[in-house]
Amino acid sequence: MGAATPQQLIDRGRGELRRFGPVPPRDDEPDWSALWQPLKGDFATAARPRVPDFDQLAPWPQQAARIYMRRKLLADRLFEDCTALYDRLHAEGIGTDLVEAYTLARDAYEDAVMEFGAAREKLEEVFAQVLDAERR
Repeated sequence: MGAATPQQLIDRGRGELRRFGPVPPRDDEPDWSALWQPLKGDFATAARPRVPDFDQLAPWPQQAARIYMRRKLLADRLFEDCTALYDRLHAEGIGTDLVEAYTLARDAYEDAVMEFGAAREKLEEVFAQVLDAERR
């Protein structure tokens, strides 16, 4: 039996994801260009003073930027969950279930922040390979 084709791998992955419930529609796709504007300055360096707008990026760096921003959005949502539970702890008093819920939310948020940082490092690597190579 030969190696699976890329389409077979995608189909297999799709099947695995379906085991965990329906995949939400992507109709609510964020405005990547608008999300990128306040973030792109973080990638400016002395050697790379100008970071392109999202729509000016080639597909490879654009995908890395999209992953970076998705990780940020996830961290933002998890932070909101964490904050809401923290506020409930102060409003309702310390209770085991609420403390455990807050602990789970905080841990998920901290994991998301680490993944956001890893995505930032990956995007920096992509920029070093693509944008910085164009300047040479």
